[in-house]
Amino acid sequence: MSGGGSGGAQTTVQKADPWSAQQPYLLDMFSQAQALSRTPQAYYPGATSAAPAAETVSALDLQQRRALAGSPLTGAAQQALAGTLSGDYLGAGNPYFAAMMGRAADAIRPQLDAQFAGAGRYGSGAYAHALTSALADTAGQLAYQNYDRERQNQMAAAAAAPQLANQDYFDIAKLAEVGAAREGTEQQRIDDARARFEFAQDEPYQRLQRYASLIQGNYGGSSMSTVSASPGRAPIGQGMLGGAATGAALGSVVPGIGTGVGAAIGALGGLLFR
Repeated sequence: MSGGGSGGAQTTVQKADPWSAQQPYLLDMFSQAQALSRTPQAYYPGATSAAPAAETVSALDLQQRRALAGSPLTGAAQQALAGTLSGDYLGAGNPYFAAMMGRAADAIRPQLDAQFAGAGRYGSGAYAHALTSALADTAGQLAYQNYDRERQNQMAAAAAAPQLANQDYFDIAKLAEVGAAREGTEQQRIDDARARFEFAQDEPYQRLQRYASLIQGNYGGSSMSTVSASPGRAPIGQGMLGGAATGAALGSVVPGIGTGVGAAIGALGGLLFR
């Protein structure tokens, strides 16, 4: 509301710009950012994994051939076990039985010859019987002992053959370890070259980011505010309210008046003296 005169009119204009010395750097940063946004990224042009080393290729080839052909030791052990199950080493099936009999006879005959010749009975029937019995007993015992010992050796060799045959794979594995070590060294070289390449790709962006962090921020930007008001008396309502507030404050401190009476007096004064 207004009374007697026109109310005041207020116009405010505010302006906030970056610091004038800062503005060229901001424009430069935006220009560089636009140029980088239009520059495509390139993938590392070289190989990203190491090629198999010559030792690895050889080890894989040897392992394949070994796995397909099997071990000759395992084959020999299987043949020995099959012969044992078939009874090939029993009695006449023993290829060394006749030879062992001949060696036993050669060891026994001179002793019997000397014994019977001293008694004057060399060539008698008793001599022939004794010789036959001695040869049979001794040769059989020797043959059995030798055969049994040889069979134990064969069975032990058959039991050890798989472990010995597995040694082939151990040697191949050691060769593969050499290849793996060389491949690891080559992979480290590739990783280093790739890291250098990716650093070069990302370096302009990192540099621009650091540049932006240095030039941005509030370095005392300028601002302007313009206020204009028309002269005139305050509105009736504004004067009465202001007077009432002032009268209430005075009535509270003056004895016998009170805030209510003080407010009424102050409102009247604000109406008269606006």
